[in-house]
Amino acid sequence: MTTRTLNFIYSLILIFLGCLTCYSQIIKDSTDYSRLNNTLLSSSGKFSVVNKYFLFDSKKDSVFIFNHNAKLLLAKPTNNRFEFLKNDMLIEINSSETEIVFFDPNTSKSESILNVSELQVINNLNLIFYLDTKTNLYKLIRVLPSKSKEIWSESKSTVNFIGISDNKQHLFIQYSDFTKGIELINLESLKKTINTSINDSIKSVIWDKKLPVVFLSPNKKHDNKFPYLTFFNYNTNLVKKQELDSQVTFRSPEATNEHAFKIIQYINLVRKPYNTEKLQVWTTKDTELATTINYPNLKKIGTDGHIIFDYKQRKVYQPDTLNKNISIVLKENTLLAYNPNQYIDYSHSEPARPRDISIYDIKEDKFSLIVKAQANPFNSTSLSSKANYFIYIKKGIMHIYNIELRTLENSFDLKEDTTRPRTYTSRLRYWSKDEQYFYFTSGNDLMQYNTKNKAFRVLINGGNTNYHYKILNTQAQDFHNQAGQIPSNTILDNSKLLIERYNIKEATTSILLLEGDKTTPIINNTRDRVSTINYSDDFKTVTYTLENFNKPALIYIYHHGKNRPLLENSMPQKLYTWKKQKIVSYKDKYNNDLKGILFYPKEFDSNKKYPMITNIYEIQYHHLNKFSYISYTNSTGFNIDLYLENNYFVFLPDILDTKQGTGLSALHCVEESIKTVLQEEKAIDKNNLGLYGFSHGGYETNFIITQTDIFKTAVSGAGNSDIIRSYFSYNKNFNSPFFFQYENGQYNMSKTFKEDKELYLRNSPILYADQVKTPLLAFTGEEDHNIHWEQQKEFFIALLRYNIPHIALFYKNEGHSLSIRENQIDITNRMINWFDYFLKDVDNKETRWIKYYTRIEKEKLINN
Repeated sequence: MTTRTLNFIYSLILIFLGCLTCYSQIIKDSTDYSRLNNTLLSSSGKFSVVNKYFLFDSKKDSVFIFNHNAKLLLAKPTNNRFEFLKNDMLIEINSSETEIVFFDPNTSKSESILNVSELQVINNLNLIFYLDTKTNLYKLIRVLPSKSKEIWSESKSTVNFIGISDNKQHLFIQYSDFTKGIELINLESLKKTINTSINDSIKSVIWDKKLPVVFLSPNKKHDNKFPYLTFFNYNTNLVKKQELDSQVTFRSPEATNEHAFKIIQYINLVRKPYNTEKLQVWTTKDTELATTINYPNLKKIGTDGHIIFDYKQRKVYQPDTLNKNISIVLKENTLLAYNPNQYIDYSHSEPARPRDISIYDIKEDKFSLIVKAQANPFNSTSLSSKANYFIYIKKGIMHIYNIELRTLENSFDLKEDTTRPRTYTSRLRYWSKDEQYFYFTSGNDLMQYNTKNKAFRVLINGGNTNYHYKILNTQAQDFHNQAGQIPSNTILDNSKLLIERYNIKEATTSILLLEGDKTTPIINNTRDRVSTINYSDDFKTVTYTLENFNKPALIYIYHHGKNRPLLENSMPQKLYTWKKQKIVSYKDKYNNDLKGILFYPKEFDSNKKYPMITNIYEIQYHHLNKFSYISYTNSTGFNIDLYLENNYFVFLPDILDTKQGTGLSALHCVEESIKTVLQEEKAIDKNNLGLYGFSHGGYETNFIITQTDIFKTAVSGAGNSDIIRSYFSYNKNFNSPFFFQYENGQYNMSKTFKEDKELYLRNSPILYADQVKTPLLAFTGEEDHNIHWEQQKEFFIALLRYNIPHIALFYKNEGHSLSIRENQIDITNRMINWFDYFLKDVDNKETRWIKYYTRIEKEKLINN
């Protein structure tokens, strides 16, 4: 046997041994790891439900039911689902939804119903709808504290179609005997509406969100080639069977008023002047590039067109002017209309592209422009619940447009903090249900606009403190069928506002109750992470979760002005009390204040030295109070607890993008943070530093190791390496040319490539691959179209060209992050092996694959 053959066999054995590590790890005390979930609070605030989930043994899952005095009423092992009704009755539903139990927390009495199918719970009306599979009867049950009461039933054999409306206000029935027509039961009043003129078989229905209209279809759901649709106004009993072309695709019927509706049809305009099976044609005048690229075999050029049927006017409108437009019904005979692909401008993501937004008059076939070339409408516009007002933000000015008067009613100069990290840039925009108030943020202030007196008011003055706000009040369902890219967030009850206020700099959270001019703090500036907040209808009872990096989630209750613990996690304290962290403060090149979180090894001894792994991804300070669990199933390969328990430091520094470019920003932030953390913690072994980043963090990792050798090794997951190629690529994940990410997205480059080519050249890792001195492990999925997997392949080729130790892993059937459990375990283990090998000098069967594949024999190199 030749030496070459022996080496080949030896390499195969090593690879096999490396793969074996996927299944060799066992988590100690795994059956003890659990988490609490603040599941439910009854609308009266009298009772709450807490679930306890065991991470590695779901058979031990439990439920706990408390009253508002924190008294435990019931505890039992189960992983069933629970729901409260308006009258405080609790519904327990098994996982297959075949059995339900009614539990009265006032008396602890219960009642069971078996043989359940097609279950729907109508919470606010204390109703249960289901099919009894034993008797084959559909039943509507009112759940009462004393005993459930059947208020309607019908044999399944006599029913052709049955269903509950989307808003859970109506029960719709069509009987098998079509001469009986249809029956509609108002679930609040139990009043019946019967219409015997509807005799066609119904297979699905589409409920209008705004008006008392339902569309009856002869097709099953999602089959959009309708031979006809039946328009049924259940208030006026108006029925119109509308014939349609069954060869045409229709979608999104929507009532424009109580006697008219619009529907979108796909229109084939002309045949393409080439054979689409043999040729693709891309042109720079194409405003719908995503369609051209994603559907290359379409033989005809098509568009979405509107048809509007008005039964009162006895007219059919089919305006060509609305082709390619998305429309939202406003008032009678008016639509809000825009073409999202109007401009040849791909400098924003597909849903954020600029478009003119107008009011369209159906009768006059006329547009009235509201705003021209509005970009990013999801974050810069808002439509009120009754469609009387439209808000848009342009160049830092918020404009209030009165739709009824078709005039700009008011405007407000918004305060902006340009240094605010991307994590906190989402805008708060909420309407009261009656449209009198619009809530928004301006800089650090929470604001209110009154549409009646046209006045602006500061609700919470943030001063110089950088705050991020959330309104926690329950939101109404969408009032507009086609809201899509135009949000319409509406608060059901704004008599009191429950506000979450987060201090970005200090990472503290407050929960405040605003009632008129009075502000009541429920939680005041806690450093714990606050989550899963539930509240009663009168806001007098609030339950919430508190956790921190060294404290698993605890459930608390606020009742009549006092906070008290409801349930603590019984997980053994030895699993987490050892956790320790240090906050490190530093400045970037432009004197911006930044912070990093240093997590300490489990067996920390200040007299010893420990290796440190730096995990990078933009701003991360908000993770400081998040409790984490150990796991080998990680979609990005990294689990902080695995490394802490293996006696590593783990460091999460903030990175703030500045005008020097995202790569150089990352480099300088990381260099400054490492310099500071090494000064402040002498137990860190400066000669054994590792670097890890995934996605954008993977790009940052790729760039950093081309510029510095302070890290002994690095791991990069699914990261870019050639940002110029990336800039000029088409991204199938975002359905857009990818330069939008650099000009108006995550890469946050201050200029376009045309404006500053040097900026892009200076920040592109692949151009400096020859400078890499750090052994790199890289991984990605072969189906990654977020950051195309070939970016990783080309960085590998660059490092191959310069004979730099490097291993690249390409997982089959995986996308941007890994979803297959076997692969998640594999990459988690390989990363641990990698860092152990380079930072701890571990040389065993689990690291031999690294030693073998990163050892480059000098005799095989030619000086070229």
